[in-house]
Amino acid sequence: MGGGASKAKGRPASAMPTNAASQAAKLGSILSTAGVQKVILIRHAQAKPRDANAAAVEAGTVLKADTPFANAWTVGDLIRPLTADGEAQAVAAAAAYLDALELKAIICSEATRAIVTGEIMTHGKFFKGATGYLTLHTLHPSRSGTPDCEKMFDKLGYGTLATYYADTSVPACEGKGKAIFRHYVNKVTSELHQLVSAGMASFATGGDTVAVFGHAVFLNAVAVAVAEAFSIDQADEQVALMELGEAQGILCDASAKTITLCKA
Repeated sequence: MGGGASKAKGRPASAMPTNAASQAAKLGSILSTAGVQKVILIRHAQAKPRDANAAAVEAGTVLKADTPFANAWTVGDLIRPLTADGEAQAVAAAAAYLDALELKAIICSEATRAIVTGEIMTHGKFFKGATGYLTLHTLHPSRSGTPDCEKMFDKLGYGTLATYYADTSVPACEGKGKAIFRHYVNKVTSELHQLVSAGMASFATGGDTVAVFGHAVFLNAVAVAVAEAFSIDQADEQVALMELGEAQGILCDASAKTITLCKA
């Protein structure tokens, strides 16, 4: 398995507000109940650029006009397919690290590029609609429900969470990056708890791992949520330094108390 594991020893976990700590504990409890000891968070493989013409058609036919997401930009981003290189990346990533894990389920963004990456990397077992396939809308930046996170992402693009935490260039978000993304971490912790609670009856009886397929930066924040749920020391500090490339993953292991960057 590519990458390296980090495990903080003899150092306290990052302080969390009481409510956030309670949410993390609830998520950890439901994951344990579902038999999940590992969660791997995987960024989609390389995708084609947004197609404005196709998006305009899709926006009028796929989404209801009265929804906040019925616009060409959002739909155009959601329907982007993988490139041929992206498909090859997904195959290589499966061989490099995912095949070694036993999956109970996958959780996926509704973006085509994340869905297809998940299907390729699980050898067709977890396709959209399959048993053990769950969708979490807020994995996609435009549906995160956190406007300031989206604003920072629009300006800064791909990078580490540490870059976002330190940034002072985004108007009205100067020096607030950590608090802004902490709001998303808390939000997604609660949503993951609800999703797993409602969906774990469909999980495979074997295996101990859930794979989450999503998008850079936001997926890193989800990794913080999972690592804190697993009571891994200094979860935020460890994940904040990891830059997630295409078809790369962050593995959070509850038993080993480690966070590992996985790549082909």
